[in-house]
Amino acid sequence: MEIRTMTRRFQFPVQMSMRYKLMILMIIIAVLPLTLVTIFAAKTTKQSLSLEIIRSNESRMDWAAKYFDEKFGQLHSVAYSLLMDNNLFPNSGGETVSNGNVLDTGKLYIDEKLRSLYVANNTNIASISLYLNAKQRMYIVDKDAVRSTDQMINLFGEEGESVNNHQTVNKIVKSTHNNFKLVRSMNRFEDHEILGGVFIEARWNMMDNVINMIHSEPNSQVLVLDAQGNIMYNPYPAQTMMDKEMLEKAIHSPMEPGFIESKQGILFYQPVVSANLWIVKFIPISYVNEGASNTLSFSFYTAMVSILLAMILSVLIAYFTTKPIIRLTRSMKAVEHLNFNVGVDKVRSDEIGTLERRFNSMLQKIKELVQIEYKSKIEKRTAQLKAMQAQINPHFLYNALQSIGGVALSRNAPEIYEYVRALSELFRYTIKMKSDLVTVADEIEHVTNYLHIQKLRFQDTIHIQIDIEEDCGMFELPKFILQPIVENCFVHGLEGQMGQWMITIRVEKMMDEIEISIEDNGLGMDEVRLEEIRRQLSRPGEDQVLGESMGMNNVNSRIKLIFGQEYGMFVTSAKGAGTKVKVVIPALIKGEEPLQ
Repeated sequence: MEIRTMTRRFQFPVQMSMRYKLMILMIIIAVLPLTLVTIFAAKTTKQSLSLEIIRSNESRMDWAAKYFDEKFGQLHSVAYSLLMDNNLFPNSGGETVSNGNVLDTGKLYIDEKLRSLYVANNTNIASISLYLNAKQRMYIVDKDAVRSTDQMINLFGEEGESVNNHQTVNKIVKSTHNNFKLVRSMNRFEDHEILGGVFIEARWNMMDNVINMIHSEPNSQVLVLDAQGNIMYNPYPAQTMMDKEMLEKAIHSPMEPGFIESKQGILFYQPVVSANLWIVKFIPISYVNEGASNTLSFSFYTAMVSILLAMILSVLIAYFTTKPIIRLTRSMKAVEHLNFNVGVDKVRSDEIGTLERRFNSMLQKIKELVQIEYKSKIEKRTAQLKAMQAQINPHFLYNALQSIGGVALSRNAPEIYEYVRALSELFRYTIKMKSDLVTVADEIEHVTNYLHIQKLRFQDTIHIQIDIEEDCGMFELPKFILQPIVENCFVHGLEGQMGQWMITIRVEKMMDEIEISIEDNGLGMDEVRLEEIRRQLSRPGEDQVLGESMGMNNVNSRIKLIFGQEYGMFVTSAKGAGTKVKVVIPALIKGEEPLQ
């Protein structure tokens, strides 16, 4: 609650006070250009630093790739010296040999061969293993000694991986955290059957010189990955790991070097050893932003000083500029409390002075309007009194007709009673003016009373049919819109015509509209007269004259003004074939708002 109260107190002067608005505007004018310049300078500095980092690291990654290829070339040379030895693999030249040739090769020769290769390369190589399929033995040399074993393992496939005996194997696999294995198979020339293979376990520290050269930025990270994205060597495991999604994107890119920029930093990737390995390096964005920090600090302090000066200047300008405006505002607030003697005496000569002069003029007009309103209220009271007096006559006639009907019923004259009742109901419906909208049921009842009286006049000459669809009686329509249409049936359609007269009234609900059709079998009208009526009815409601009579134009205009221009009356007729008037209104129940 306290936080909300403090917020309102802070927002109120900002929203309402001209002084605060001027101060904020001037601060924005002063701070915005400086902020834009600072942002531009920081962005330019960051871009220049990023470009420099990218160029230098691309050069380092390219040099590292050459170094990797050279070192792995040395390892392959060791493997080839074994694989191409005819004493170990007689089919290396392509000649056909039997397994007996391999069996004749002495263990002493194999031991000396392995020992000489290990001694010459033990700086980078941890062990060399030679597998001879014909002997079903594995010969191993390391820092301890040369030994052999007949315990077979899955030599060319990783754990859980099967290897085809006729498949050529040439791959690099992870051995330990600091070592890796170079695996090469020797296959028979004719059918590629595996005759044996060489396994060289090398130390990753042979690459430390070039990896340290790549690891030139603080908090950067360097990894060696295989072709599937698995980590082969992580020389700096304590540092933050790279984003896996970025690594996946890098190793699945075309087999060429490149880099990826993201919100986290810059990732460089370089394929090496015929794309069997990838060198990746990640530089965090914090290092890239570090170079722009000095520029940002200087810009920040400059901006703070400018803001302080702008605030002081804004307060002074706002005070002297808004002083006459506040004086004028106080005078206006006094007028709100009906104090009209607060005109501005000392009028300035600038634009604010123009406002003061207009205020004095407006104040004088308000005084005059108050007097006019006072007189208008008195005249309105007088008119209301006269209106009440004018209602006495209709009420008196309604009560008198009710009394006459009662006498007729007591004298056993029910027919007279029915006609008097119908006439009294017409008067009652006329003086009931609580609302301009009534239900369809009430309006149909009013028309029925009107037709009942007409029946007394024309007797059996007229036949009346009224059909109301179920549930249509509850919808609302403007009062007195059906009687004028029915009255037109007598005045313009039926009177003067021989034979049986027929008036049909139907009320139907069509989708979200109510359609009321009133049809007679009278004289009808020709095309010229029909088009003239249709043209009058097609005008907007406000363009039609609303006289005191309840004519068809009056009815159509009221419908359009209340419900909208798409509703109203629609007339069809033919000479000698009668006339049909259809009233279309929206299907609204009491309480719903009509669409204007």
